[in-house]
Amino acid sequence: MNRMLRILRLMLIGSGLLVFPTAGVTDDAGTAQGEHLRNILPMRQRVQVMEDWWKRKKQIVLPQIMREQSVEMWIVRNDEADKYYNNEGPVYTSLLPANHEGMTTPSKYASVGSQQVPRFMLFHDNGDNVDYIEPRSYEHIGELVTNLEPSRIAIGKHNNAAMLDALGERFSKRTIDSWTLGVRWLETILPEQVTAYRDVQGIANDLIAEGFSNVSITPGVTTTDDLNWWFRQRMLDLDIEYENHPSIRVQRRPSHIKKYPHDAAEFVNGRVGNGSNVTIQRGDIVSIDSDIFMLGLVTDSHQHAYILDEGERDVPGELQLALEIVNTMQDRFAKEFVIGRTGREIAAISEKIETPERVVETDIAFHPPPMFLRRFLLGGYMFSHKTYVAGMTSGPGYYPTSIVSNEHKLYANTLYAFEPHTWVAVSGWGKNGVELGMGQIVVVDEAGLHYLDRSQQSDWHVVR
Repeated sequence: MNRMLRILRLMLIGSGLLVFPTAGVTDDAGTAQGEHLRNILPMRQRVQVMEDWWKRKKQIVLPQIMREQSVEMWIVRNDEADKYYNNEGPVYTSLLPANHEGMTTPSKYASVGSQQVPRFMLFHDNGDNVDYIEPRSYEHIGELVTNLEPSRIAIGKHNNAAMLDALGERFSKRTIDSWTLGVRWLETILPEQVTAYRDVQGIANDLIAEGFSNVSITPGVTTTDDLNWWFRQRMLDLDIEYENHPSIRVQRRPSHIKKYPHDAAEFVNGRVGNGSNVTIQRGDIVSIDSDIFMLGLVTDSHQHAYILDEGERDVPGELQLALEIVNTMQDRFAKEFVIGRTGREIAAISEKIETPERVVETDIAFHPPPMFLRRFLLGGYMFSHKTYVAGMTSGPGYYPTSIVSNEHKLYANTLYAFEPHTWVAVSGWGKNGVELGMGQIVVVDEAGLHYLDRSQQSDWHVVR
């Protein structure tokens, strides 16, 4: 536990989010947890760090991706994201002018005292940098485009008839769908974000390690619902935000399903589904799919614990081998993340990977991690209403957004929730074996895929 608090404190110090403690406060076992947690600065300072990143992205990432996509002008409307509340969407919201605390600055055309945000945003690459212009109307857009003579214009394709009319026949022929540009804007991260997110993933790992221990699990007593709520309460105690209930699942060998008949009806092929509430027993495998929010990142962690059976002093050898096999498959899948491949191509190539003995079934799964941003009107109304997922995925889509695709290519400086699933044959665990889906946040650079803070590379979480 102390290690998690130290990591949390170091991360927040490095991000400017932590006030240094008063003299005499230490990390020793006798220090009350509140001594550290009370030093975490409030949301206001967290937003400042995130807003600084968005501003730096406008300076560094925006010119880079516009030139990468050969776009000279990008016009963004406040109603072009049809899958989102008010059709705003994260591209529009993240590009809005805002102060250092994420409070949006009103439109230059707003009446005095109004908090009206811009209806349009125009970004023009003048060759040296990207200029921001706020058009007042469609007619004004037509005038600006005529004067600036852009060679290629990115616009949203949803409900864009008025935009095409404003551009006229000549410039309409120079337009492209801004979908890829918007995805590239959202998915590209800065080096300082990688550094911070490595610690965020470490915090998630340490939280799970605490939950997957005798601190929170008493075999034969604790239920999956109990554990679920333990995690939620622990996050609340640590001032960590979250979106979803942790998903707690149990795998149980056939002989033990018979041994504990009270919960037997909940098991299908040796597993319980999401939403089932069973008592955690000795000899069980307990799995979690959980996330935490920190500095814009939503982690997506899949990890596993073994509850020692009666008479066992350690994890059985076959289960230890199963974990090693799963990690071997994970590393083989990771090698297929090659810059320029689409999600569909990575998934197809991964189907041909040679599998070790004992593997019953395996498949790759990945998607961009959910992200979130803080944006408020000056009056305090928050209108960045949900998390967003933007980038390349292994599947055909990702409900409810339309900014994820398996046809999107893999680029450097992007993050992924990497979660391959592998079923391994283990004596006594039935014909389907043991399913171990390992999930964590990874970063991709020019050299390939890297784990931010890899969990369970060789060891199970163990409950004694």
